[in-house]
Amino acid sequence: MFFACLAATFVLRPLRDQFGVDRGVDQLPYLYSLTLLATVFVVLPFWWLANRMSSRRFVPLMLHVFTVGLLILAFGLSAAGDYEWSAQPLLGEAFWGGFNALNVAVPALVWIHAVEHFGRDQARRQFGLIAVGGTLGAVFGSWGARLLASQPVWCAVVGAAVLLQVAGFAFLRSVRHCRQLERSAGIPVNAGGGLLEGIRVLGRDGRARSIAVYMVLLGVVATAFYAAQAELVGEEIKSARGQYEWLANKEILTQTFVLLLQVFCTGRLLSAWPAVVLLISLPVVSMVGLSVWWLAPTAVGIFCVDVVRRGARFALEKPAREVLYTPFDLATKHKVKFLLDTFAYRLGDLLGALLQVALRRFDIGTGGVVVVTLGFALLSIAVALKLARSQSSPPPIS
Repeated sequence: MFFACLAATFVLRPLRDQFGVDRGVDQLPYLYSLTLLATVFVVLPFWWLANRMSSRRFVPLMLHVFTVGLLILAFGLSAAGDYEWSAQPLLGEAFWGGFNALNVAVPALVWIHAVEHFGRDQARRQFGLIAVGGTLGAVFGSWGARLLASQPVWCAVVGAAVLLQVAGFAFLRSVRHCRQLERSAGIPVNAGGGLLEGIRVLGRDGRARSIAVYMVLLGVVATAFYAAQAELVGEEIKSARGQYEWLANKEILTQTFVLLLQVFCTGRLLSAWPAVVLLISLPVVSMVGLSVWWLAPTAVGIFCVDVVRRGARFALEKPAREVLYTPFDLATKHKVKFLLDTFAYRLGDLLGALLQVALRRFDIGTGGVVVVTLGFALLSIAVALKLARSQSSPPPIS
């Protein structure tokens, strides 16, 4: 299921990134505002359904809804022409916002389903394997995007829709086993509570708030690299199709690196090391990457930095972050986790975009931008250390 979900999103990711390069850094705050708006639009019905359905009902429903949305987008792109974003700005903006909401919501469906049925010990053994399946899908999707570079852009969107239906089939294969787990472990099939229960849990649970702050800070730091990519690729590669192919190649290398880390490192490290070591891996690698960007501000430099940084994110930090949710009750797993996976990270993107534009208007140079962003990376490390101190004794939530 995770293979098909990530393959669907990574088929479209280079097209999204190419649109971002076309718009430039100055437009990033506006684009991330669209992202946040689209994400909120998706989150509200998810909350409503999560309160009333078990994951084995609302997950396939949402996969069907997303499939229909992609087919509508494919129809629009078929009439717009290849990469002619300046002639179709509204369609490009709708694609940007919709994809970014989809990019968070679809993988979140997999993890919500997983954390609902796995305890902490099972998660430490199995989440690394689940992540490997997703990374194989990301490699497959990136490879597919590269092959489709010579085809009309709507072909990639149709391919993503088909892959979401493959994910739905894989989900159905898991239902029988999930029912067995529910019967043997007494797992409830409904989270209960009202639509705003996730916000109420955040208000009364300190660790959930710390996870939210941590994810916002990660988003702020990540946007610095995205802004650098938009600048450098736009300056050095003038052809829109050339930008698309460059970004697709970067995704292939990135996800291959993630796969190697997951196969040979993630499972062993999750079992043997404290979660905090993996949680701080992404901020630490980001700090090194910011220094490299300062010293080598080129498209090749940001290419290498982003490959390593996102490898640390998906192979090390992300699985460790998922383990943080396993001690919580079902209400937290359903509501707070999805709220944070969709809203908190996207809020960090928006704040990071505003920060990057403001820093460039102050004309402090690459060094100044790097120093300020390093401060946010250090803050994320501090929050991760706080989370580690509370991990051993989770507070009950009623």
